Amino acid sequence: MSEIVLISAWFGEACAIPAVSEGNGPMRLSHGVLLSSILLALCSSAFADTCDNFSGYRCGKGTPNIARLNGGSASGQSVGFVLKETNQFSVTTANGNGAADVILIAASPSSLNGTLNGVSFTSLQNFPEDGAVKAISSSLVNLGFCSGNCSSLSFGYIDLHSSLGAKGSLNVTANGVPAGTAIYAMLVVDGKIKFITPNSEAMIVGNTAAIPEPATMTLLGSGLLGLAGFVRHKIRS
Repeated sequence: MSEIVLISAWFGEACAIPAVSEGNGPMRLSHGVLLSSILLALCSSAFADTCDNFSGYRCGKGTPNIARLNGGSASGQSVGFVLKETNQFSVTTANGNGAADVILIAASPSSLNGTLNGVSFTSLQNFPEDGAVKAISSSLVNLGFCSGNCSSLSFGYIDLHSSLGAKGSLNVTANGVPAGTAIYAMLVVDGKIKFITPNSEAMIVGNTAAIPEPATMTLLGSGLLGLAGFVRHKIRS
């Protein structure tokens, strides 16, 4: 029996669907069509976005969708999570693989302002993950971040220039990033983008409460200590 082989970008493996043979009667044909339909549906659900070269970054051969963004709440939409009441999240991989560099790509219904770990966005003409824009637009509309069909989006990326250790996580702090911004991760291995984020594991920035970065906390603490010293001096005098 011949096979139609569909390559799954999600798992990086092949889904083999048996071809339907017409020589074994109507019952055999019916069962074959049913089996093929079920397997096709399963394989289709495994297909996810694909990687596009952009701004000097090159995609490796096969880019399994194993990059994950953690720290949000389930959205119930195609883009799986919303970041609420915090401006911090983390990047991991589903199988614990590490990466030499982490790139975060974003799409927003407004101008892409703000920073991730203190780095500003570089604008893009197109979103580097094929197949994601429709999922982003529909999710933003359903969550009330934009009206109409939300077809006019701003795209950009940030290269964090930070590695991801094996079985580790990379913490990210967002400051001033507009609500409704969808964020995906692209992980670089051996000089090429190797792992990307599926829609279901991407994150939309919601109404976040800013948590100061460590340097800001240090500066604030120094200021409070100085103020306390000044008050003590005034009291003594």
